[in-house]
Amino acid sequence: MVDIVSHETRSKMMARIKGKNSKPEVLIRKAL
Repeated sequence: MVDIVSHETRSKMMARIKGKNSKPEVLIRKAL
């Protein structure tokens, strides 16, 4: 997987998604 988003931004995104369903994570990965 190519890291387009910076490490900091991705860490924040993952932190937000962790508390939610796995669906948002899949959508974000597809968007990238």
